[in-house]
Amino acid sequence: MAQQARSYHHGSLREELVREGRALLEEQGPQAVTVRELARRVGVSHGAPLRHFADRDALLDAIAASGFDELRAQLEAARGPEDFEARFTAYVRGHVRFAQRHAALMRLMFASAGGERPERGPSAQSSAERFFALGSELLGKQDPEALGPLPFLLAATTEGISAMACAGRLPPHRVDEVVDAAVRMLMPLALQQLGEALDPVTERGA
Repeated sequence: MAQQARSYHHGSLREELVREGRALLEEQGPQAVTVRELARRVGVSHGAPLRHFADRDALLDAIAASGFDELRAQLEAARGPEDFEARFTAYVRGHVRFAQRHAALMRLMFASAGGERPERGPSAQSSAERFFALGSELLGKQDPEALGPLPFLLAATTEGISAMACAGRLPPHRVDEVVDAAVRMLMPLALQQLGEALDPVTERGA
């Protein structure tokens, strides 16, 4: 019991539960992620995690939120290139590569209505909104209230390619080829819809 108390009062139990939950999710799937099992794996009493998570749904919500935060942080690199097509490509490619590394986590993050978790909890929803806002910003949309169809089309493209790659329906050696083709197909629409937000002279390299 003394060891359990020290673990809890160390101040990082919540973060440790999320990390261990992600590992268990990848190993055995979402059905294996329970408050009791994670308490056992972390080495604390069964009641200790309940001080941070009211129930299993809250725990899964925090795990999904951590995924959105990590994905968003990685995609921040897409801000770098000045060329719009390079930014676009970096964003889609980064999203797909994250999905290839964290397939089970991505399924949890983007779980559709009617599944095991029909809607996101507050933490995951907040993190998801920040993630989608980054995509909109990279596409030149600064006002979340004025989103056109392009960010949603981009999401459908990246999530679709990611799902196919994770399911093995898209061979790993062809992922970049498909990403590049998708970007080329979306570029005319992107430049058309974002003409007011992007400098046409800069984008054409003139």
